[in-house]
Amino acid sequence: MKRRTRFLLCLGTVAALTAGLSGPSLAAAPDDTAPTGGGPGVRSTGTVVVARPGSAPIVTNVGTSTITVRAGARASAVKGRLVASDRSRQRLTVLDGDGRQKRTERVEAGDRLRVTAEDGRSVGGYTFAIDDPDAERRDGVYWNHPRYDEIDRTVNANTPVFPDRRCDITAHRYAHLVRQITEKYAVGNEAGDPAVKSSPLVYASQQVWYYTEAIAAAIADCHRAGGGIVVVPAGGSRNPDGAYYSGAITLLSNINLHIETGATVKFVRNKTNEYYPVVLTSYEGSDLYSFSPFVYALHQRDIAVTGGGLLDGQEDMWNWRPWKKGYWGEPSVENKDTDAPYGTNGVLNAMNYADVPIQKRIFSDDGHLPATIPVIHGDSVRNVPPPADAVPLRSTFRPSLIQTYASSNVLIEDVKIRNTPFWIVHPVSSKNVLIRNLDIYSDKTKDFEAGGWNNDDGVDPESSSHVVMEDNHVTVSDDGAAIKAGRNVNGREHRSPSEDIIIRDSVYNNDGGGSAAVSMGSEMSGGVRNVFIHDNEFGGPGLSLALKIKTNSNRGGYVENIYLRDCLLRSGISGMVQFDGNYSETVPFPGADVFNPTIRNIYLDNVDTAPTMTPGRTTFQMSSAASRSPVENVYYRDSEFHTTNTLDAGFRGNKNIKNFVVENVSYINPSTQQRTVYHSTPLNLRDETEAVTDSGQAVRLTAASIPAPDVITPVPAPTFTLHGRVDLSTYPDFVDRGTVRVFVDRSGTAVPAVLAADGSFTTGPITLDDDQSWYQDRHYVAVNFYDGINMNTKVYQVVVAPAG
Repeated sequence: MKRRTRFLLCLGTVAALTAGLSGPSLAAAPDDTAPTGGGPGVRSTGTVVVARPGSAPIVTNVGTSTITVRAGARASAVKGRLVASDRSRQRLTVLDGDGRQKRTERVEAGDRLRVTAEDGRSVGGYTFAIDDPDAERRDGVYWNHPRYDEIDRTVNANTPVFPDRRCDITAHRYAHLVRQITEKYAVGNEAGDPAVKSSPLVYASQQVWYYTEAIAAAIADCHRAGGGIVVVPAGGSRNPDGAYYSGAITLLSNINLHIETGATVKFVRNKTNEYYPVVLTSYEGSDLYSFSPFVYALHQRDIAVTGGGLLDGQEDMWNWRPWKKGYWGEPSVENKDTDAPYGTNGVLNAMNYADVPIQKRIFSDDGHLPATIPVIHGDSVRNVPPPADAVPLRSTFRPSLIQTYASSNVLIEDVKIRNTPFWIVHPVSSKNVLIRNLDIYSDKTKDFEAGGWNNDDGVDPESSSHVVMEDNHVTVSDDGAAIKAGRNVNGREHRSPSEDIIIRDSVYNNDGGGSAAVSMGSEMSGGVRNVFIHDNEFGGPGLSLALKIKTNSNRGGYVENIYLRDCLLRSGISGMVQFDGNYSETVPFPGADVFNPTIRNIYLDNVDTAPTMTPGRTTFQMSSAASRSPVENVYYRDSEFHTTNTLDAGFRGNKNIKNFVVENVSYINPSTQQRTVYHSTPLNLRDETEAVTDSGQAVRLTAASIPAPDVITPVPAPTFTLHGRVDLSTYPDFVDRGTVRVFVDRSGTAVPAVLAADGSFTTGPITLDDDQSWYQDRHYVAVNFYDGINMNTKVYQVVVAPAG
């Protein structure tokens, strides 16, 4: 039986079992600096458990939603090995699949642990799994069990906990802070026709009760008192529609913003700094000071946004969105003019390229210089005057809906999100982040000009580490989950990698945007690594791919160690996985493309398509890959793909791949049900590749590798021919059907090569030219050889030895 059974149980049975347990799962963080309670008489609401030291013989791991125990472990023994992460008093109950309590019986897979917090009201839960001692051997390179367990365990242990101190924003003490304001918003254009793009917007207004100051006061009170839960209750708003209208909400440490089921927070459409002040933020991988995200935290710890309520950004075709393209008299963020008189992609990317200090990248509502800006100073945030020589510009940078910046121990759980201006949940430079059970819906393809309104990525961890995203339902018109690590200089010089990320037990749909379920990049200059994607479903009429990796030679960085398994792709306009090593650069700068795009160690295991899969597609789309830096180590096994196409069709345009392995992959014709089973192992070169000069000097070349990426072989002259030999021991008929191509540096034109009957090959003359904008310390000679899906590439890095 395939592992898909486990996936369906996880989405169905397990979700049902834990639905009542994950509500106010206001969990815990064992940290020397974190509070372990709320003061005298204040009980903990924490429902997180961790394993006691020395528990490995019984409890092998405790993740955010699963406790793994040894086979035969009994309920009483397991409970004895668990403790509250904040050391509060909890009540632990082991239940079987029917909800009956187990006391001494063996714990079975699918049983669950109910955790009742010290406050007696907050209830959380975990599902039990049984340790499989043979899993590492069976999975081999397709999974990294120690790394996966460490991520899960670390995020669980650092999930924030809060004392049972509740600050209700509708309490009498905050009533005087609720005031009426005029919300101004666009309702159309003067022409009455959106197709008239030059026609100015028409505005309307309404009086609303405004709750930002009350929310801020409740957060401040709770924070000063030692932390707690700021409650946005259902049914407490003074507004006729029942919504709480607000500007930016800024979280402080040890605060859980809890939006109750039935409560709605609407963010006002006034695009001014009165409502969205200038703060340190990030736009498409570049740091800057601009409009505050709607829910924001800067350098805080132990923070949460929870509850069953709704966050409504009130974005639509007329509000916030016009800045995308500059319609209806509005400025365009996509203006590539680097000298534009207002903040645009061109201006911000020029600042990124020049590495302008971030505190001088200031963009405000009308181009004014704010009196102060928030700056991280050691362990605190200070509001300081901006640099005297900063030149502010008007902003067109739409804010994220939820953004935690340089924060740790973050929980975002059980909220609904609608109508977002830009990226939706956006942790930047944050660590220990748990994002679960979110209901995200954003469809920017339903209005005028259905295409091109994207920028509504669902969840975008950027330069963040130890992130778990689970049990989410995301429908957007851009990428469902997009892993970022900064753009270009900003990413390389000022950002950390995005690493140690789990995406599981979720559904990612796309209604019409033509984007991927999960993407890496294109802003990934700080690097992306160790991403585990499993037990998910991907679909929707606008979904392009399950996984898209986007980079280019401006980015630098790397994407490596990506594990995709036990997933189902219901439809895909392009296919399943795309490798794009030459993704278009928004604002290119001459001479900046000197970095090799690095994509390696990609593993697909039991990743199937449904019979509803878009007809005629294939697994891989190698839209571009540089011969000097081929995609490396791609493994694909035990999967079924419904299509009338072939596996090798994905490599017709580009075969620059190194070490491609296919094991037991079936392509099923949806009309005839005919099954084609694919297997492949990499072709190899014998270790005898030489550069031979006109004078007959021969130099043995050593290929670059992951363990030795900087091996460079000096050659005695700039002109030589290449001699080598394909190893025919595995594929003796390669000479009859195979091809050898040799590429030099950045040229897409192959050097002619002649293949002999014994597998040896000789190229025409190769001449190296150091006078290139990208040249630093080496040239690249890549030998690409293939026969169908049996492919490989060897890259030799050479330099001309100095005379004498």
